[in-house]
Order: sequence, then structure tokens, then C-alpha cells
Amino acid sequence: PSLEMWEPAVGGGSTGLGPWQGLEMGGGEAQPRVRLSVPGPCGQRSISTRVVGGKDSELGRWPWQGSLRLWGSHHCGASLLNRRWALTAAHCFENDPFEWSVQFGELSASPSIWNLQAYYNRYGVEEIVLSPMYLGASSYDIALLKLSSSVTYNKYIQPICVLTSSSEFQNRTDCWVTGWGDIQEDQGELPSPYILQEVQVGIINTAICNYLYTQPAFRYDIWGDMICAGSPQGGKDACFGDSGGPLACEKKGLWIQVGIVSWGSGCGRPNRPGVYTNVSRHFNWIRTLLARNVLEDESCRFNCVHELDHKGGPLCVDTGWWEST
Repeated sequence: PSLEMWEPAVGGGSTGLGPWQGLEMGGGEAQPRVRLSVPGPCGQRSISTRVVGGKDSELGRWPWQGSLRLWGSHHCGASLLNRRWALTAAHCFENDPFEWSVQFGELSASPSIWNLQAYYNRYGVEEIVLSPMYLGASSYDIALLKLSSSVTYNKYIQPICVLTSSSEFQNRTDCWVTGWGDIQEDQGELPSPYILQEVQVGIINTAICNYLYTQPAFRYDIWGDMICAGSPQGGKDACFGDSGGPLACEKKGLWIQVGIVSWGSGCGRPNRPGVYTNVSRHFNWIRTLLARNVLEDESCRFNCVHELDHKGGPLCVDTGWWEST
């Protein structure tokens, strides 16, 4: 999309505190904590830790990060949920799935043609499933990608976790957004060698975010499945080209995908936080789709065992990396 409000990148460089400071933090609908949609060793990384205001990342710090590619070139971010499924933003798509691929396990969005491993870690997209509630606007901006073959895990390629509720992450200041998008609103693309950028951001209470977006110059309602993150001073944000990538927070040693980069008013502006799709609002849709399709997958007969989920329904569990709870 070409609209300025779409595709945040991590960028910034603005100053000024504005009305975030001193506002009462609260809100967030409390929901019972249930289990992860991808139980077991998801959300783990072996490497310890410029979107706008960010810095170069290191290989393996964000092993679920994917580059969604159109005709081989980076177009959007994505995240790995399991061996056959990735998560991204619905607004990234305009064409049929056969033109798309997802690259995992690489630090550069444009690896050398001599880097054969990068091409081994590039997977075709067999199916694109947009949220049934997505109507082309800014809400319900989420899509699942079924990959054409099974992803091989290693220390640089691992799935991220998803929870049924993100309310416990409200007002957390130590979450991270990653991507290969622009590093400044007005300064163009990430320069060569196109290294993945990372920036720490805070999750912003929806009531506060709504207040900020009702101020002059740009008015928009933050509602439904939207969640905000950034810095009150600006300068830390996602930007154009980061769309579809993960907003991740750590919980007890596991990394949880809280949001998907969706849109923003410019990049890194003061009091204009980035707006993300709240992944937990789509938990049941994700879980149902993954479970149903994995059961239909021929490889399931060899690589998975069948367990009963907590509601008594069938759930295909990858024996290598999933566990029943």
C-alpha cells in the first residue's frame, strides 16, 4: 500500500514527551490465561540480545523473523508459527500465492547470490489465508501463510509463541519490533547490506493511544483488534517495509508475538505510536486453521502424533517441537 498510514518501519528521530506522561495507565480486557497455540519450545532463541531508531540485529536473535518476498524481493515481514505456517499482515497481498516466498534464518534482506543456504531457507507460499473479517481497511489486518514445504529448524530458525490474551503486556516497556523497512520516514530504504533492524518499544494502553490519535492533524479510532507500541518521544517505531513483522515480548524466558506491524501516522513521530494487529484477538482462528490443515497434511501421518486438546478436539502435534499441555 502506498498510503502514508500503512506499513510502519522502525524509524524516528523526533523529540517531545506529549500527553503520554502523567496519564493513568490501565485498561486491557482481562482474559483467562490458557495455553500457547504452539505449545512446547516455541519462542526460544540461542542468541541473547533500524527499524526507526533501531540498530543492526545479530543472526539468531529473532529466529522466527521471516522476509515475505514478492518475485524474490523483500516486500513485508513475517513470523514463523510452526513448520508449515507463518503469520503476516493481510494488507501485504495483492497477487496469487505462487509469486510469494518466505525467507528465514538470514540477517540480510538481500543475501549474496553465492549464499546457497539463504536459498535453501526460502520457502514457497502454497496458500494465503486472510482473516475473514479483513475488508481492506486497517482492522483485522492479519493473514496466515501455508508454506509449500516443511521448514527445517536450527538455531537460527525457530517458531514464536502466541497467547490467548495480551492484556498482561499492557504498558510493558521492554518489547521489540524487528524488520527490514525504512529507517527514517523521509530518508528512504534501509541501506546495503540490508541488515535486520531491531528496536525496543513500549506497549501503550489502548485508551491512551486513542487519546493520542484524536489530537489535531490526524484523527483515527483505535479499536477492535488494534494494539499500539512505541515511545512517547517518538524516534522508535516500525516504518514502510516492516509491515507483517512481529512485535514480541518476553515472558518467563519465552518470546510471545503480541502484535503484527500494521500501520501508523508516518514513522517515529512524537505521540503517534505504531499500530499493530493484536494477535491474541485472533488466537482461536489461528489455532483452528493450523490444527485443521495440519490434520489434512499428508506429512502429518509421519511427523505428528494426535492428541486431544483441552476442549476434546483433535490437534496434530509436531513431535519434534510441540508438546501437549
